[in-house]
Amino acid sequence: MLMTARYRDVMLMCLAVLLLGTGCGQVCGRAVPHHRLRGAASVGRLQNVTLTNASLFPIGRLGGEVSLEGCLIENFGPALFGLLVRTDCLTLRGGFIPTVTFNSHALDTLVIDATGLKWFDVVPSEVAYAKLRILQITRTKLEHLTPNLSLLVGLKRLDLSQNQLAYVDLDVLGAMQRLRDLDLSVNRIVRLDASPELQLAGLRNLWVSYNRLRSFGAFPGAFPALDTVRLIGNAWHCAWVDRARANIIRHGITAFGADYDCPGERQGGLCCYGGADDVLGEEEAQTTTSTPLDTGIGTQPANGDDLTLRESNRSTEPIGVRYGDVEIFL
Repeated sequence: MLMTARYRDVMLMCLAVLLLGTGCGQVCGRAVPHHRLRGAASVGRLQNVTLTNASLFPIGRLGGEVSLEGCLIENFGPALFGLLVRTDCLTLRGGFIPTVTFNSHALDTLVIDATGLKWFDVVPSEVAYAKLRILQITRTKLEHLTPNLSLLVGLKRLDLSQNQLAYVDLDVLGAMQRLRDLDLSVNRIVRLDASPELQLAGLRNLWVSYNRLRSFGAFPGAFPALDTVRLIGNAWHCAWVDRARANIIRHGITAFGADYDCPGERQGGLCCYGGADDVLGEEEAQTTTSTPLDTGIGTQPANGDDLTLRESNRSTEPIGVRYGDVEIFL
């Protein structure tokens, strides 16, 4: 009986060790991040070189994701894009690449960041550019948008923040019916023009914060599905802010952010200024002419942006709080 008891204890101990080892293996397996399982070889990197066909060809054969950092070339054009037919994501970061002439039916994502870019163009093509879903151009010297940008009909996210844009014709984006996110923040935009017929039916998120805008005639009529908007850091007319707040509530749009230390008035969390009499005329001009205006610089971003205007898309009755001249809708 003693031998039977010892045998049983040994068997139970072995079973416990076996179960513990299996459980540890499972936990450790789940703890390994997915990107580490893939390995760093999935990203091809090229740094601090002058780009030529010869220097780009080996990395272009790898496919997947390609990152070119600190590289130099006057024009990243069709010949170089032609070497990246197996590439899904291309990042150009730093260095000096003043011109990019896009011509790729293979890329899903293109990121251009801090390259000194001054001009971005798209080569006309009989085949629609339906593959490119994400275009990010940030921290560059870009001042104008080419009309050929309209050829990128597959875009879902367009990030043009932190550039030097002063005027944007939104009709250029009219063919982008898949576009969901548009970021024009932190530029020098004084006017956003749009024809009365413009409808970006798929746009859900719109950021125009930290520009020099006084009014925005296309908002929100050109964006029937809009969920969120950022308007802070501009030089809005107070009359436009009044109408914008009413439209935000009526259409169930969430407006993020708040202005502080306003030199003029502050309504609903937005700094605004006088000149109500000419707001209507200015908004009408935005639908008929493309001559940029000039105005003062908008306020700079403040830490701790908060939610100033909000209403659920499922509710028609806003819940609000008024404190002096400031109204906060939840």
